[in-house]
Parts: sequence; C-alpha cells; structure tokens
Amino acid sequence: MGCVSWSLGSTKDQTAPMLSGQQWLNASLDQQKQLVEFKGHVTILHFWTFDCINCKHNLPSIAAWAKAFPSNKVSVIGIHTPELPEERNVDNVKAAVKRLGITYPVLIDGAGTNWRHYGLNCWPTVFVIDQQGKVRQTWEGELGWNGADGFEQITRTVQRLLKGGA
Repeated sequence: MGCVSWSLGSTKDQTAPMLSGQQWLNASLDQQKQLVEFKGHVTILHFWTFDCINCKHNLPSIAAWAKAFPSNKVSVIGIHTPELPEERNVDNVKAAVKRLGITYPVLIDGAGTNWRHYGLNCWPTVFVIDQQGKVRQTWEGELGWNGADGFEQITRTVQRLLKGGA
C-alpha cells in the first residue's frame, strides 16, 4: 500500500542487504555489478511502483539527486516492486520508466525479494546507504507530504556522508 504520510526511519548503522535480481533498466552490466555492492559510494535507494501516486510525487526529487550528485560518488537506484497485476508486467515497467523520464538505474523486483529483505510495508520508501554499506537514513512516504522536508534531510545526509561524516 502507498504511504499517505511520511516518517523518518530508525535503521541507522544496520548493514544494507545486497540487492538481488537480474533485470535492470538504464544500467550496463558493469554498473549493475557496482550498484549491488554499496561499497565506496553513497547509495540512494527508492522503492516505488509506477501506479502509486505517492511514488510519482517523489520522482522529481529522485531525479534531482541523480542529476546533482556525481555518479562516481553517489548511486541513485530505483527498485520497482509491483503492487498491482499490471505493474508485474516488465513491458509495462519499461514503458512507465520511459514515460516518466527516469534515466537512473532501475532494478525490477517483480517477486518482492528486495522489498522483503528491507522489511518494507509501503511505497515509496527511500534509503540512504553509506560508503561502507550501512543504512544511514530511511524515509517512508512522500518526501514533501504536508510540508515535510524529506528532500532536504536526505540531501543533507548525502552531503555529510560525502564529506566523510557518519
């Protein structure tokens, strides 16, 4: 189910589960290998599904991070985990990624394996993972819901990690 509100998660210092899945969009084979390891770079994971309005509201923020941060230091990854039957169709996911203008890598999580490994219960959810593979921030729901400052908080976390902060 989509999150209609937001919350700041408390998973700090937890080791991020490695991503599983073979079907990627917008990522070369070399990128895929680097993206799943979380080592040496900051990673922003956005769990979403294409028919979720709350997820769509987060997409401009995710795209802004992908554009603002250098790709050799920050990886932005969309994890598409379906909720509805039409979202399970890979061709529909590909069409949605194109229609929505998503250019950063997207991992298709059709079986919900990553969803379960991360213990999720709603779309969208954003994780920030540090250079050592530790979760440093979690945000459930829309980043700007009802005046929330999720975009700013996550941006500050990424900037702090890039400067060597914990």
